[in-house]
Amino acid sequence: MAHQGRPGSDDFISLEQHTAILRKLGFDATFVDDIFGEKAKKAISQVKDGEILVLQNVRYFDGELKKGPPEEVAKEALVQELYPLFDLFVNDAFGAAHRSQASLVGFTTVLPSVAGRLVEKEIRTLTEATKTDRHPWTLVLGGSKVEDKVEILRKLLGTGRVDHAVLGGLVGTLFLIADGKISERYSAPIKGYENAVDTARELIVNYPAVIMLPEDAAVERDGGRLDCEFTEMNDDPFLDIGSRTAVKYGQLIANSAVVFANGPMGYFEKDVFASGTEIILQAIADCNGVTVVGGGHMGAMANKMQLESKITHISTGGGATINFLTGKKLDLVLALENAAKRM
Repeated sequence: MAHQGRPGSDDFISLEQHTAILRKLGFDATFVDDIFGEKAKKAISQVKDGEILVLQNVRYFDGELKKGPPEEVAKEALVQELYPLFDLFVNDAFGAAHRSQASLVGFTTVLPSVAGRLVEKEIRTLTEATKTDRHPWTLVLGGSKVEDKVEILRKLLGTGRVDHAVLGGLVGTLFLIADGKISERYSAPIKGYENAVDTARELIVNYPAVIMLPEDAAVERDGGRLDCEFTEMNDDPFLDIGSRTAVKYGQLIANSAVVFANGPMGYFEKDVFASGTEIILQAIADCNGVTVVGGGHMGAMANKMQLESKITHISTGGGATINFLTGKKLDLVLALENAAKRM
């Protein structure tokens, strides 16, 4: 049972092709185009030892999108229809461990429930890394989901743990606008801009020695990449940190004792705008300290660059990893702890 994407996103798709990949990897896997209806129940009753049955994307069910305490989301049909058919609930979805939704925490109220091996490894590794008192402690924050990340940045800065907060991607764009460095016209792709910009201004005032912003830009002009000063951007799409910024960030990261990175520095899907993210990842790999890369995009890029062995830990979590760093107990962990008490 898993989700893929969310309604409205390009990657909101069926799990049928995921099942095909499991088969290519040599697993005896079968897909059923149902979540908790009669078709799914019949398929569940016929599963043989050693076979994997993949249900349809749970987010095709509206009730999965609701958030609430485990006892509340356990009332959703997804949980009520399926739980009588099972003996044990194993949750190995660390990437979604900060979400309190039916498929993630609902079953913990009605079935004996345990963490999977990946969840166990993530929590052990991240606990060890966050306990360290080594400095300088550098946070690299990029990508989109700006509203969430600004709030997380605020919480992390409040812990007093962060020596350098290095910003890029749309997060960096937001802070550059808030600091008056670039035009507000660049706020167009930032979802939740109005809510986030005041917090960004407040953080710039309160943490001027910690927050580091890009010093130059890479824009798209005439179909190619142009590295330039902010005054030369001419409203062209701002798609990566500039080369001077990338070198400065890279040197700072390589000399850190602890680095946590979440989110790319630019629109890395276009090769010419991937260099900011690549330079940052190479610096993380060159760092001799504790290095953790979180989030799907950064992790995927690190794997593509064959840097996995040089990074302490590539986490499967984005929001979950960053929430963990703030000291917030993840909803999944809390639900499993409560299930363990009942067990």
